[in-house]
Amino acid sequence: MKKENQQFDSLMALLNQIALSHAADTAAASKKTTTEKVPVQEPDKSVQGTDLDALVDKMMPILQKKSEEQQAEEAKAAHLKAVRSLYGRPPGQMDTLKLNDSIGARYQLRLSHKIDIMGIQPYWMEKGYTSYNYNALGTFSFLGYVFNGQSGVIQPAFQESDIQSIATAKSAGCSLQLLFLEKKSDNILALLKSRSAQTVFADSLARLLARQQADGVTIYFQGLPDHQRTVFSSFITFLSETLKNANKNFKVDVVVPVYDQFYNYDLRALRTSVDYFIIDFTQAGGETAMALAPLGGSVARSIEGAVSRYLQGDIPPAQLSLLLPYYGAVWKKGKKGSPDTFSHYVSYSDLRKQYPSDTVPIFDETSASFFIEVRDQYGDVKEEIWFDDGISMGMKYDYVLKNGIGGVALWTLGADNGRSELWDALVDKFVVTDTLFLDTIPLRPLPPLHLTWWQRIKRELAIYVVLFKDPCSVDISQYEGDTYFIYFAIGFGLLLIIASAAYFYFIKTQGDEWKWRKKLLIVLIVLVLLTVVSTFMAFFLNKEMSFVGISSIPGQCHSVPLTSVLIILGIGLVLGLAIMHFLLQPLFKNDDIP
Repeated sequence: MKKENQQFDSLMALLNQIALSHAADTAAASKKTTTEKVPVQEPDKSVQGTDLDALVDKMMPILQKKSEEQQAEEAKAAHLKAVRSLYGRPPGQMDTLKLNDSIGARYQLRLSHKIDIMGIQPYWMEKGYTSYNYNALGTFSFLGYVFNGQSGVIQPAFQESDIQSIATAKSAGCSLQLLFLEKKSDNILALLKSRSAQTVFADSLARLLARQQADGVTIYFQGLPDHQRTVFSSFITFLSETLKNANKNFKVDVVVPVYDQFYNYDLRALRTSVDYFIIDFTQAGGETAMALAPLGGSVARSIEGAVSRYLQGDIPPAQLSLLLPYYGAVWKKGKKGSPDTFSHYVSYSDLRKQYPSDTVPIFDETSASFFIEVRDQYGDVKEEIWFDDGISMGMKYDYVLKNGIGGVALWTLGADNGRSELWDALVDKFVVTDTLFLDTIPLRPLPPLHLTWWQRIKRELAIYVVLFKDPCSVDISQYEGDTYFIYFAIGFGLLLIIASAAYFYFIKTQGDEWKWRKKLLIVLIVLVLLTVVSTFMAFFLNKEMSFVGISSIPGQCHSVPLTSVLIILGIGLVLGLAIMHFLLQPLFKNDDIP
């Protein structure tokens, strides 16, 4: 880095100075005449004490800085390891912490964010959505809808069947926002001048947000004409009121410029209607080669300068967000004092492909950004490429946390093309592991309660009432599981076997003329019904059989009311009896039919 290189240059200059001084002293000593008395040779004192002190003063900051950087890297690696251990963890998974021999605490581990992290996904970058680290994002902002300023009609600029990123982001726990980017001034002006078009736009947007299950909208009017302060404020206020009437939780964010030269944004008028003012650091400007998002330096274009201006507009820091680029800026250097000119943007992934890993960029301490000098055949600098990597982005993230800024927005997802360093910086600074305490549970069975016979009956009846409505609402730690129906099922099953054996025995010995045949057949049918119902109830009420009904394993209970199950079972039995009746009917003799 530039600062460290300067320190090493100073150190080398000091060493060279010491060497020259030592050489001069040696040469002077050799010119002494031989007539002089030669003193006794003493140990070579080639380096003076003051020189050693200066050398130590130069080396100590470098060594100390190296030690601090190593400690920071170790802490970062440990933090990333802890966060990554929760990737892919089921949302409802619970763990138990032993508090003592009999009580444990149930809790959930999850990932949370220190501030709002918004990743912007244009529809034309859809192919890279599988490489995103959605754990690092709090909000997924999708850019893909356009509007007609004259009519206010909203239309998609994509084929909905081609978009998979929205569903993926929502399934990963990200909230969804829709972003409207407009660069055409005439289209923006047409919308701002027509209240009917604004009404169509706001109503259509409310329905679109509801259909997409989105949380809000971001308005990014990059081509906002100058001197439209009043009509723009009126539009944002009307839009916010319309959306919040449809859903009070809908959010409205507005992207604002780094430097509002013509005062197009009335901050005090917009403050109550806007959730986040997102300061745009994605646009190159000026006549001097510089970073897109310099931390310091230029008052007009730096992060520090822009934040200071918006704070002076009575915007609290928690209502600000920084729109930071995932691409760099290529500048043409002016010759002989002429101004530099901006050439084009280059994505972070393309930059890393163009320049190999052994390319050493220069670090600018003021802007906290890197740049690469491109020289011509004569050694003159013809281009400068300014960009941010994981290190410089981390420094800007530190500024965000230190100053209480409410959020960071990233333009655009996919510009890193799967490289991990930018994601790692984001996770390291903003993603933390969070422990959610749920409740306490006994670690060993509670001592049995000595209930009277009537108390046990009432307790069982109360549990059955709950089971008939929602079996999973029963506290499994307080319910041992019903054993009565196991005994009923065994008893009815034995009776069924005995009755069946008796039926076939008497039919075989006395024939169809046996007078008790019909009555015993009815008893067999009743025993079959009782055995089936008792067996099913025994399975349903057994906590150890988790494939139906309640379960001793959290998350495996089947929340199907017992009433519904019995109704279904009853319908099946009635149909079975009807079928049995028509199948058995031909077996009866005519005199047996009443």
